[in-house]
Amino acid sequence: MSSSNTAQPAGEQAEPQELALPEIIKQYKGKWVAISVTGRDKNFQPTKGKVVADDLDRYLLRMKLKKFQDICIFFAGEPPYPLLL
Repeated sequence: MSSSNTAQPAGEQAEPQELALPEIIKQYKGKWVAISVTGRDKNFQPTKGKVVADDLDRYLLRMKLKKFQDICIFFAGEPPYPLLL
């Protein structure tokens, strides 16, 4: 997620970087992405966030998110199949 060369102790991950939605979509194109929402527009739609998980399978992604609150899940790009909302 971050291009920083800062070494992390074994077993620890760096704090996710806050990104605007267009940048998240660009970096994670073709994947399901879960963000911790850090910014919303006047209609309360997410505009910024920190990526906390990503996966090619949205059901596997959901399993990674049990400890997070205020999470937004979306597909970065055009989904490869029709979505029923």
